[in-house]
Amino acid sequence: MQELSTHDRLLAAARDLFLEVGPVAFSLREVARRTELTAAAVYRHFDGKEALLAAVCEEGFRAFGSYLMAALKAKSPRARLMTTGDQYLRFALERQRDYRVIFMSEVPAGTKMDPDSLPPTFAFLVDRVRECIDSGDLRAGDPMEMAVTIWAHVHGLASLRISGHFQNVGDDDAFRKIYTRSVAVLLEGLSP
Repeated sequence: MQELSTHDRLLAAARDLFLEVGPVAFSLREVARRTELTAAAVYRHFDGKEALLAAVCEEGFRAFGSYLMAALKAKSPRARLMTTGDQYLRFALERQRDYRVIFMSEVPAGTKMDPDSLPPTFAFLVDRVRECIDSGDLRAGDPMEMAVTIWAHVHGLASLRISGHFQNVGDDDAFRKIYTRSVAVLLEGLSP
């Protein structure tokens, strides 16, 4: 197995520490201790704790985006939208720590959903919705508004699962079936 670079070790340690202690108690000194580096070595890679945490989020979104790209292989707009939802859950289950940081942690003050500069992963969902509207798979409407509804639905289900809820349904494969049926029902409600 390939050893992680110093940069990647810092990102992993920062992500895990952030999840353990939150933004207030997070410190570069503790990240340095966990990676067996000096604080000065951490500063050679990142300008400060905000820059390190921003890099953790960027890496999480980069990984998430790579999962979403698999949806483009599906043959129809509706299949691409369903596969986008499947990939959302796959990312949540396979990369739970990244998922928790980017989707289940406190959003920095001043962050807002600006339609003129959507995050690429959300823009990807809006594009899938838009192509489903254009193909007649979804009713006419505001693609961003529908994307928010879909995101809230899949996020709610995935977050509940990784938070320990839905354990009574069985393993991840059993949950995936419930999730897939639930998303299909939601999309039926958004159909013409």
